[in-house]
Amino acid sequence: MALDAGVEAVEEGHLAAGTALLRESRDDPELRALYAEALGGAAVGRSAQIHALLSADTAEQDAADLLLWLGRTLIDEAWQIRGDGTADTVGPERFKLFFATLARARDPLLAAAEINPDDPVPWACLQWFALGMQLDREEKDYVWQRVIERCPTLYPAHWGRVQILAPKWGGSTEEMMEFARGSVELAPEGHPLTSMIALAHRERLHDVVRDLVRRRRFIAALRTFRRYYDEEVTAELLAAAAKWCTAPVPHPRDLEAHHQFGWAFHHTPALDHARWHLYQVGNRTHRETWREPREFVRALRGLGLA
Repeated sequence: MALDAGVEAVEEGHLAAGTALLRESRDDPELRALYAEALGGAAVGRSAQIHALLSADTAEQDAADLLLWLGRTLIDEAWQIRGDGTADTVGPERFKLFFATLARARDPLLAAAEINPDDPVPWACLQWFALGMQLDREEKDYVWQRVIERCPTLYPAHWGRVQILAPKWGGSTEEMMEFARGSVELAPEGHPLTSMIALAHRERLHDVVRDLVRRRRFIAALRTFRRYYDEEVTAELLAAAAKWCTAPVPHPRDLEAHHQFGWAFHHTPALDHARWHLYQVGNRTHRETWREPREFVRALRGLGLA
């Protein structure tokens, strides 16, 4: 894949590979969002080098590409500083550095959005800025509106919205689930956006389990994990997956959606569906779905796929 080669080149310090990919994606928001996300992760630690590529002589559209990349990279650098743990696992000095780094992402992304007013990708990236900076709900909703005005079905923006509405970030289970179900209804036939319901169920399950563990109700947590995917939840997942997979249209986020459904079905009696979805991904994992590669490998082995 061109993206795999570009990511590898950027990780080795060859930034021109990243600018070439972003240039190619200007007319495709889904592809542009995927490229910005992957290249941002690949360039962590190199944001100053990206910034150095900007000059008064930089063509406007090239500047928009670089500003988008710079903003996304700063977001990734900030979240790497913070880590994946809950707030009580992040010390005050680390929080201070996290906020300082994340704050620097705002201006490049807004500048990219100003150059290309129809591009939803800078706004999709700003969701993670808003979440990390703990902006109030009105400001988060403003960013969300800017996204869907430009691309109502942008996959990573819906992913980010589920996180913003999740209880662990100050939202509510009810609103998160309502949004996910609305995403399934919104999704055109054959579109992987229907996987938002799998993501939301996973978030709801983990929220309940985390709460039980905090209260040291370990047996109840284990039972909840085993029993969550009951007949009703499984039926909802099957309907959503069918809307996508009966006549799928190729999409840059197919891999992620297969992982989401595969993870969910792996915890239901519908193991044939888990097997089918995870067969589609081959050996390509997705770090936002599986806690670690070993978990993914265990699932594949349990399903007879490895």
